[in-house]
Amino acid sequence: MINTVSHLAYTVKFNKKEINFICRNIEKFYKEKKIEKKRTSDGTIIYRTIRPSQKRLKVLQKRINKNILFNLRLPDYAYGAVKGKDNILNAKKHQGKKYKLSTDLKDFFPFITNKDVFEMFRRHNFSPTVSRILTRLTTFKGNVPQGAPTSSSIANLVFQSTGEVLDIFADENGLTFTTFVDDITFSSPNDFKDKVPLILEKVRMRHRINHRKTTYSRNPNITGLHPMNNHLKLPEKFILKLKTIEERSPLEQQGLNLYRKRVEDLNKGLK
Repeated sequence: MINTVSHLAYTVKFNKKEINFICRNIEKFYKEKKIEKKRTSDGTIIYRTIRPSQKRLKVLQKRINKNILFNLRLPDYAYGAVKGKDNILNAKKHQGKKYKLSTDLKDFFPFITNKDVFEMFRRHNFSPTVSRILTRLTTFKGNVPQGAPTSSSIANLVFQSTGEVLDIFADENGLTFTTFVDDITFSSPNDFKDKVPLILEKVRMRHRINHRKTTYSRNPNITGLHPMNNHLKLPEKFILKLKTIEERSPLEQQGLNLYRKRVEDLNKGLK
């Protein structure tokens, strides 16, 4: 792997002096934003805080993502922020499985610390110096920032230690297991409700679970789709959007039609 600063600079096509400057002034390259997350029944707005990177750090992070992180192999169970995979393929993996467990990791990015990230780079055989620099360039205020180009890839790689435990458990118990960044899904043709507490316990060993988004049922929404017995079903919200497609912008219409066609093609067995 990358063991020297010179090798790192060459890999990301950045000058060593500029990398050092960004590391020393990292707070200048983030801008905190609050975006609406949801509204409560009484109209109260709940916000999510994101910290997107800016300027040269954003450029540098994109190169770290493309030239370094994408080259670190992820297990087959990972579908989110993985080249050649998407939410549709993730849902299709659970098609034909009668019973499904779906859960969500609470505060997934903020809960991953700079220590977690440093240890992840060391596990992939980056030198201590390069691991410290890459950790500095991909974390902010002690954790993984929401909104940075590298954050989903970093989260996937850090989660791998937990994912391997879950993957082994799934294999031993005849379950199908996938992740889509912070969404976790298990499925099986057979009822495995008795194993759900143990699965959640294994997740909680290193992460927090959003119990409000944890369901065990026959037809849950898996990353935006309903995996049925022999096809993927578009959710009602998407169907409603299609019914009012003429009221939307040309760009939105194109996006909706392309997404629908992708699902229809997969249902027909086309790639």
